[in-house]
Order: sequence, then structure tokens, then C-alpha cells
Amino acid sequence: MRKIIKFLLVVLAVLLVVVLLMVQRIERTPYKETAHYKAWKSQVLDLPVQTGTCRVGWALQNITPAKPVPLAGYGKRRGRHYESVHDSVYVRSVALEMGAGQVFFVSADLLFIPPKVVEALKKKLKNQGIRLKDIHFSATHSHSSIGGWESTLTGELFGGKYDPEVVELLAQRFLKAILASARDLSEGSVSYSEVVDDDDVRYRINLPGGVRDKEIRALTFTKKTGDKAYLITYAAHSTTLSDGNLQLSRDYSGVLVDSLRPAFAVYMAGAVAGMGPVERGVTEFDEARNEGLSVLYYFNQRKEIPLGDTLVSALIRVPLPEPTARLTRHLALRPWVFKRFFGDYEAFIKVTRVGNTLLLGMPADFSGEIMVELDAYARKKGLNLVVTSFNGGYIGYITADKLYDSGHYETVTMSWYGYQNGGYFKEISEDIIDQVALKNR
Repeated sequence: MRKIIKFLLVVLAVLLVVVLLMVQRIERTPYKETAHYKAWKSQVLDLPVQTGTCRVGWALQNITPAKPVPLAGYGKRRGRHYESVHDSVYVRSVALEMGAGQVFFVSADLLFIPPKVVEALKKKLKNQGIRLKDIHFSATHSHSSIGGWESTLTGELFGGKYDPEVVELLAQRFLKAILASARDLSEGSVSYSEVVDDDDVRYRINLPGGVRDKEIRALTFTKKTGDKAYLITYAAHSTTLSDGNLQLSRDYSGVLVDSLRPAFAVYMAGAVAGMGPVERGVTEFDEARNEGLSVLYYFNQRKEIPLGDTLVSALIRVPLPEPTARLTRHLALRPWVFKRFFGDYEAFIKVTRVGNTLLLGMPADFSGEIMVELDAYARKKGLNLVVTSFNGGYIGYITADKLYDSGHYETVTMSWYGYQNGGYFKEISEDIIDQVALKNR
């Protein structure tokens, strides 16, 4: 009996040591007192302005694999492959050139833009003389598109078993779309529009006092021939299709862009954190169709405002605290454990300004609630603001600080960079807005 008790005590001691090595108390230092905040404030932003003749071009590539691969989006699928193709998935690129400045707006029908794909693409772009910092990435955030693009535990949980062939396929097709859009360049113009759509986005955190980002924001690229391309953003998650769906699909954004033919259309997920679609229909594909067509209805009521002939394209590094994965309100995995299972990536914000319209590409699911505040802030500075999520890096969810202890999936499972991260990114965004507004005078 004594031997059994001694053995159990040893086991308990080992478990305690393991827990102490892997788990820590969550740090709650106000963000303005942190080292990463001070590092941000000491950073000088390089935002060169280019002017000149406006040229636009666009192209797409099909990224549907030759054979079924895992569906990405929901852990409950457990990495299952899609069984059929409901609608093919694509990567789309719109090229914009003003004088010596250029930017490529690139969006794919994926859950997000996988960092491994960006790394593979970076090497291919360099051979073509294109800088990665001039690519404004985003994704449609479809939860029924292809996976297999990440080898970490979390990546395989949400995207299925890692397959390097998927990464290479995506990198090749991204490159082809970018190069084809560059070859398509011809003289044209850009305009901006926004319209309120109160019917198609809901506050999905289910707490009182929630704020929704209800605007459809868009850039319209028009060639002298009259051909048009639209870049459209909206905040509703692409989740009308649930984890039970095993058909490859673009979700509601596919309905939206297809309905705009013969014009070319690109959809980029906006500030999607906390924002869900409004499901209406008998089947889930009915819901996707109804959501897409309803967004289209409001989009068609927009009024376009011509933009000037100035362009800013920059990629700004964001200093971050050590990452942790929350386990409870007060406990989280230590940074070394996080990096082992979740990966370790730097964070950048993509800054693109066209005339008086500023686009900020975020490395996360960015908060729709924070977006509403930033939109008002930018407007006072004379700027239209567009926030897109999934810029090729990924640091989880960036949510409003008031939600940190709400216990919601977004603020526990997917909150990786700590206390007051929402406030930190809000101030970073305001700093960028301030600098861009100064250059816009």
C-alpha cells in the first residue's frame, strides 16, 4: 500500500511540474505600459506617396484541386475531405498602378491566406520583380473551402492534414493570377462607395450592447473601355454553410460575385470578428444564395465617388507580446507551448491608400465593433476607411477589450495575444490613419 501511495505521489509531483512548465497566469498589464506598445510608438512609419496615370487590370485562377482534399473551417469536421464540388474556388487579383507605384489586391476563396502559401509565393514573386509588400491579401473566409495548408496542431485541427502539394498549388495559382492582372493593365480610374446593409449581418457574440458593422464598402476599377471590376467588403462571416456540409463552396460571397457578371468582382472579408450572416432559407445553400443576393441588392444602391491619382502601398510590422493560448479566465499556455502547437509568426498591417480611401489589411479576424469606431475616427480625418481581414499572417481574433472576459469562443480559444489587444490594435490603426491623413493634405 505504501508503494502505491508513493507511486501516486510521484505521479502527482510530475504532473504538477508539467503543469507549471506549460501553464501560466494571464498577464493583465495595461497595454500602454508594455514593451511592445513602447516599441510601436518608437517606430517611424514609411508611407511613400506615388502619383501618376492610373492603370488597372484584373485576372483570376481556379484553385480547385484535381482531387478532393480536406475541407477547412470547422474542427468538428475532423479533417474530412470534400465529397463533391458545389462551386469551384478561385484566387482573384486586381492590379493598380499609379506612376511608379503599384499594388495588387489579391483575394482567395479560402478560410484565410495561409502563411506557408505566402512564404512560397514570396520566392516566386521575387523572381518576377514584385515586392510582397505591394500585395494586399485577403480571403473570402469561406468555411467550406480547401485545407491542408498548415502543419501545426491548430492548422490541422481547422484545415485537415497538411499537404505540401496544396501549398504549392496555391502559390503557383496566386502567382499566375497576379502576373495575369499585371499584363491586363490599361488606363482607367478608381472610385469608392459605401452603403448600409442592416439586413444581412448579425452580432453573433450574443451579449447586450453589441455593435454591428453594417456597411458594404467597395472600390470600383473602370477601364477607358468601360470594363469594370469591383472590390467588395462586408463584415458578415462566410458561415451560412455549417460543419455538416461536405461540398466545396465559396459560400455566399460566391453568389455575390457571380451575380455581378459580366463585371469582374473580388470579395474580401471585412471586419468579421463578432459578425455573423443572417441565415434565411430551407437549406444551407438557400441561405448562402439569399445572403449573397441580399448583399447584392444593397450594393446596387451605392453611389460612387471618384478617387484621386495618389497611391500609398506599405507593409508595417507590428510589435507583439509573447503569445499565449487561454485555458480559463486567468490561466493560459506558456509562450513556448503556444509556439510549438500554434506556430510563431510576425504580424504586419498592409496599408493601401488610393486617393482619400485607406485600406488596412489585418493579420487576423478583426473586430467589427472596433471597425465602427475606427470608421468614425477616419471620417473626421477626411478619409474613407476599409478594413480587410486575413492579410497573409494570422494572430487569431482581435476583439473589443470589453469582451475579454466574456467566455466566448472568439475571446478564449482564438484570443492569442492577450489582455487589451483590441485597444492596442485600435490605437495602432488610429496612428496609421493620422499619418495617412497628414500625407493626404
